[in-house]
Amino acid sequence: MYSLATIPYTEVELDWGCELPGDKVVRSRQLRGALANAFRADDLFHQHDPVTGKSLYRYPRVQYRWWNGHGVMVGWHQAAPRLLNLPWLDLALRIGNDEVTIADAVLTSQAVTFGVSDSLMSYRLLTPALLFNPRNYQQYQRMNKQQQMAERERLLIAALLIAMRGLEVTFSERLYAVFAQFYTQTIEYKQERFLGIGGVVRTNAVLPNGFAFGHGVSHGFGELITMENRDKRA
Repeated sequence: MYSLATIPYTEVELDWGCELPGDKVVRSRQLRGALANAFRADDLFHQHDPVTGKSLYRYPRVQYRWWNGHGVMVGWHQAAPRLLNLPWLDLALRIGNDEVTIADAVLTSQAVTFGVSDSLMSYRLLTPALLFNPRNYQQYQRMNKQQQMAERERLLIAALLIAMRGLEVTFSERLYAVFAQFYTQTIEYKQERFLGIGGVVRTNAVLPNGFAFGHGVSHGFGELITMENRDKRA
């Protein structure tokens, strides 16, 4: 293995004294809305220019996750130190129909490495990856099984490269990536239905736990961890 880049990474796990039940994808979206509203002047917390209101098309440096009834913020690059210095304690939020006040925030900051592996690495998707848009999904439905497998792998490789580029990581070798195991499910995202793909990814890319790819990563989609990892996200 050799390293391509090492970048700052921060996780902020929010504790409001109880576990809020609910689907992690739905809750991640609700958390995103609550915190984007709380920090509406900071464009790191959403994908809109605070002056013009126009959408910003970029890989989100702040992402929202949901672990065991609690919200988690993830920050990459310049967002990582900024998350450490925000006034989390006693912050009141409305998450869906629940009103909570943050009683504690567990902050974890580290430098994470992207690299190239001599052998294929295995990663598990904690949440489905959204690789399709309406146009290429229509094409996918008309394909036979062998063509669909090739299309899934093509989109997987493209999405991984785009996400790494969004974090200023250039993959200098040929990227190999396949779904070693996969399942599909219908996901509602931005009032549209998308095909989500979960399962196990094998690739020659060395990726940090918490890396996410595809559409909707700021909403918690497409999060990976290594197969050896058994942390609380699983």
